[in-house]
Amino acid sequence: MMQRLPNLPILAALGTIVGLGAFTSQKPSGYEQKIAGIDVVAGNTGVAEVLCSGGKKALGGGYKIGGGILITGADVAVYESSPRVTSGTDGWRIEAANRGTTARHFDVYVLCANM
Repeated sequence: MMQRLPNLPILAALGTIVGLGAFTSQKPSGYEQKIAGIDVVAGNTGVAEVLCSGGKKALGGGYKIGGGILITGADVAVYESSPRVTSGTDGWRIEAANRGTTARHFDVYVLCANM
């Protein structure tokens, strides 16, 4: 007699969801979220970096461009969003160009913890 195996993709998906829930319910030791920002005038490129506190390592990061989205097309181009920093040991960096006609605010975020 043949036994039917359970649907493995469904079990794998449930395991992933449970695993993510376990990670988000307990933050790593020394967890912190930091933010920094700059205003970039029209037609210029800006670089913003945010650093982890001493002894902590970047787990991830990202950015937010303020001012909304123009209907006529993209007025901001993001060239870099990465853990590479030039002004410290660990953090997050964004480099973006403001191709619009008004100033825009760029925020950069980093999530850090003791490692």
